[in-house]
Amino acid sequence: MSPDRDQAERMLRVMQSQQRMTQSRLVRSYVVLLVVWAAAWAIGFSVLYLSAMPDPLVPAAAAWPVFAACIVLAIVWSITTGVRSASSGIRGASRIQGMLYGWSWTVAMVGASILLAGAQRTGLPPDTAAVLYPGVFALVVGILYLGGGALWRSLPQYVLGIVFIAVAGIATFLGTPVHYLVYAVAGPISMLVVAVLLGRGVLPLEPRRDDA
Repeated sequence: MSPDRDQAERMLRVMQSQQRMTQSRLVRSYVVLLVVWAAAWAIGFSVLYLSAMPDPLVPAAAAWPVFAACIVLAIVWSITTGVRSASSGIRGASRIQGMLYGWSWTVAMVGASILLAGAQRTGLPPDTAAVLYPGVFALVVGILYLGGGALWRSLPQYVLGIVFIAVAGIATFLGTPVHYLVYAVAGPISMLVVAVLLGRGVLPLEPRRDDA
């Protein structure tokens, strides 16, 4: 074997090792992110359900701040994870796609908030608002996951998108206060199932090269 060929093979092995390490870090980050969001949904929506029961176990004045704190903490974690992922070996077009997709979450959430605030300003009844608010946000999350799954050909994201859309429809149909319980159970379970399958390598975060 010539020295040039031997050096080329060593460089190839180093590149492949770096790619595997980068992929492993991305999978771990995504698994942790799913667990964080599952905890935020489970705690936040459970507290809302306990405050909306006929005999409330938690006062509404305390439930909503707890829910808001859970969601804000999960968002901050998501932003931190996104920044770390952007500097973990992703370059070029993929990095730009990730940045634009990340900003699309902010734009979509702000847009949904303005839409709901406008609807409430026109006289949306409180009971309807209580059902509509989480339903709209869950629907937006589902659509964004569908878009991310299609963009990166990521089956876990696409499956989560379908699940979130289904959960939003079912929970809204059932109405208050049962819809809080649906979000507190179905959402976290789906996220944890995907996290376990990703962590065990059953589901690939991205399509394998031979499947591209």
